[in-house]
Amino acid sequence: MTTDYAQWARRTCGALLRMMLQAGLLLCLGWAAAMADEGTKDAIPSEYAGKIMPMGMRDDPKARVAGKDLYDGTVNPEVNCARCHGSDGKPTKLGKGAHDLSDPTEGAKHSDAEWFWRLSEKKPGSKMPGFKDKLSEEQRWQVITYLRTLAQAGR
Repeated sequence: MTTDYAQWARRTCGALLRMMLQAGLLLCLGWAAAMADEGTKDAIPSEYAGKIMPMGMRDDPKARVAGKDLYDGTVNPEVNCARCHGSDGKPTKLGKGAHDLSDPTEGAKHSDAEWFWRLSEKKPGSKMPGFKDKLSEEQRWQVITYLRTLAQAGR
C-alpha cells in the first residue's frame, strides 16, 4: 500500500512540476512579447514622437475621402497602399507579411505618431517604402485618417 502511494505521489508531483514549468515558460514568453512591443514604441525617432493628427482631421469626411484616394493609388500611382495592404486593409498576396489594417487590435496598438513615422520612413526589414518624399505631411495624415476607418470597419 505504501509503495502504491509513493508511486502515485511521485507521478502527481512530477506532473505538477511539469505543469508549473510550462506555465512559467508561457509567462516568460508572454512577458518577452510584451517587452518587445514596448521596445517598438520607444524606438519612434524624436522628430516623429510628438506628432499628433491635426485638429478636426480625424472626423473630417473630406480628409477620409482624400486619404482613400491616396491609399488606393488614385492620386499618385507611386503611392498605392492597397497593392499590398488590400483595398479593405487585409493583406494581398503581394503584401505577404503586411499588417492587417482591418484588424481593430492592430489599429489600436499604434499611436498616430507611430503610424505617421511608419508611413513617412522606410520600414526596416520590410518591402514597405517611406512616402515622405511622395506625400505632403497633410496627405500622410489623410492616409492615416483613412487607415483608422479600415480598422473600424473590420470590427
